[in-house]
Amino acid sequence: MLLEDEQFLTFRCGGDGQLVVTKSTTGTADDATKASWRPANIASKVAELRAHGVEIQDLPELGTVDGIADIGFALAAWFADPH
Repeated sequence: MLLEDEQFLTFRCGGDGQLVVTKSTTGTADDATKASWRPANIASKVAELRAHGVEIQDLPELGTVDGIADIGFALAAWFADPH
């Protein structure tokens, strides 16, 4: 584990990758991000996910372009667990 506090845990995974898991505030009904990965090249990862049938969410309020948003400190993309 790389980082831990009351709201999230950060793990190293896949070389320089990181997995961030956040604490839920409402159980399984929470619509917030539950886990995040930080790949070296988000555009290639988004393309790879799409190639495997994952639906990347378009979030106009965040100004996504091809499913990717510039949120100031990082580029980000979202997908939902279909279950």
